Amino acid sequence: MNTILARIWPNNLWKLMLASVFLCGSILMANGLYIKAKAHLAQFLIVHAWDNQQETGKNQAPWPWADTFPAATLAMNGDEPLWVLAGANARNLAFGPTLQMNTARPHEKGNVVIFGHNDTHFSSLAQTKIGDELQLETQEGLQRTYRVSNVAIAHESEVQWVENTSDNRLTLVTCYPFDSITFNGPLRYIVTAKPIVDIDAADIGDLPVLFTSNEQNKTYWL
Repeated sequence: MNTILARIWPNNLWKLMLASVFLCGSILMANGLYIKAKAHLAQFLIVHAWDNQQETGKNQAPWPWADTFPAATLAMNGDEPLWVLAGANARNLAFGPTLQMNTARPHEKGNVVIFGHNDTHFSSLAQTKIGDELQLETQEGLQRTYRVSNVAIAHESEVQWVENTSDNRLTLVTCYPFDSITFNGPLRYIVTAKPIVDIDAADIGDLPVLFTSNEQNKTYWL
């Protein structure tokens, strides 16, 4: 009897281990697909909010419980425009690129800083190179074209990249490396672009925001 059990048990244990590995892999794959699907499907609701803003001139939350609104559109590498949400935090990043609110707004002079996840909306940054053109549209319909002037890899402690500047620039930030299997590592991939026509910020007054906390005034470094 002991001999039979000794033969059967290792075989069953091996099958159990294989089944566990397969189950864990399936869960991880499903979770990854869910995150990507959520990020892309949310863009449809954000587009609807953007269209409402164009008609009414008022900030529009993309879903009832959101404390954000579409602040700009961003087109890069010939891809379709992305709708950028106001407020750079983890919650908003799940649904699209996010605009840092304590530096320049898209219509203002200074450093316009936009964050995005490297496995969804900012995955194409891996192919971005110096000389590429980026298009940014503000809520007010102002179209600005930028040319990529620098691509860098920096440590998360080097926050000078996402601070305001005296010159006009657009800074795009995502996690690095792009093919990492872990999240929230210490490295950031940073694309800096300068406006092709460097004009003064439009004098349109202060824009209303939907935030009810001080979260929009923080520097968010992914």
